[in-house]
Amino acid sequence: MAFTQLELNYAIEYSKAMANAYPYWSYFSDLYGSPNSATYKPVSGKAVAVQSMTTSGARAVNRDQITGTFNRNFNTSEQILTMRMDREWDTLADPMDIQEDPIVNIANITKTFNEFQKVPEMDAYAASTLATAATGFGGVDTTALTADNILTQWDTYLAYMVDQRIPRDRIRAKMTPDTYKLLKEAAGITRFVEADTGIRNIDRNVGKLDGVVIQEVPKDMMMSAYDFTEGWEAANNAKQINMLMFDPIAIAAPVVYETSMMSAPTAQSKGKWLYYERYYYDVFALNQRLPGIFVHLASAAALGTVNLQLSAGADSTHTIINGLAPAPYGMKYVAKTKTGSAESVTYGQALTGWTDVTNGSSFETAAGDTVTVALVNTTKGNTATAAGSAAAVVGA
Repeated sequence: MAFTQLELNYAIEYSKAMANAYPYWSYFSDLYGSPNSATYKPVSGKAVAVQSMTTSGARAVNRDQITGTFNRNFNTSEQILTMRMDREWDTLADPMDIQEDPIVNIANITKTFNEFQKVPEMDAYAASTLATAATGFGGVDTTALTADNILTQWDTYLAYMVDQRIPRDRIRAKMTPDTYKLLKEAAGITRFVEADTGIRNIDRNVGKLDGVVIQEVPKDMMMSAYDFTEGWEAANNAKQINMLMFDPIAIAAPVVYETSMMSAPTAQSKGKWLYYERYYYDVFALNQRLPGIFVHLASAAALGTVNLQLSAGADSTHTIINGLAPAPYGMKYVAKTKTGSAESVTYGQALTGWTDVTNGSSFETAAGDTVTVALVNTTKGNTATAAGSAAAVVGA
């Protein structure tokens, strides 16, 4: 958000203590402090490769013979994580301002910057990045939450994640105060009353539910998109995130570089103190662990775009599909042909009767048809998250 420079307060008698607005705390420290954040951290460059492996399954033993033929039965793949958030901030402090306005000192200036800019910026970036990853994978729900249905929806989300082999005790839940209020009002939440001290203390906190740690996060830090041009503010098209559930092991949030320094007044700075701070960080969702991120949005997610290239097939009834980005774990590409216009696809639509395709697939179509390719989530019944279309190019 744009910063406007105002006149400082010069007073004869003025308090040396600040009374700023309530500060932001770090609500995603469990993410930035996760083991992956240190493991997947570029050391000598701006990118790091995250490798993964798959193998074939075992087969029955033939006790009577060996074929003498052995194959490599494993594959490896990699995801390149390229750092993006290289941030800096600086300010001048005039010695006369420091002398005449008691709260003007480097300690107060940096404290204010950290509490209202740096820390909430990093958390807002984390929330929006995770929401984007969940939306791209299809781990999204937009059901209107109420005190009557929130526990049922919670059970559905948790059952899905555990069904994807995510340890329940590793899952973290971040939610807005409005969503947390619904959870407290839900029937079935146990209340504790302490009377042994002579003071009847009713504790309605829901700090943990079904083994999942829950934390409230201010709603302005739970948006699906932000503008980080200067500081942080919600983008015009941002959607409200009501709840985020994630396994920290599904994410890497490295802080590669962080420094702050101060220069004493010099002729170059025209006699002013100069403070400078720089921090270089990012948040990545790991492709093989995308089921470990789930988001509840206040409104429906938008369908993403699939980029594809079509070239002539071997005959007049086939086209070759290429240009598809690698499909993450739990996802695949499917295609359908239609005379004239493209096949209609909406976000979250279960696509049945479509044909599985990959790069290089020879797909049956006809001249004048439009080929639509969609990226679907196989863990949720082939629900669409992105789609793209192109006119069929067939052979002679």
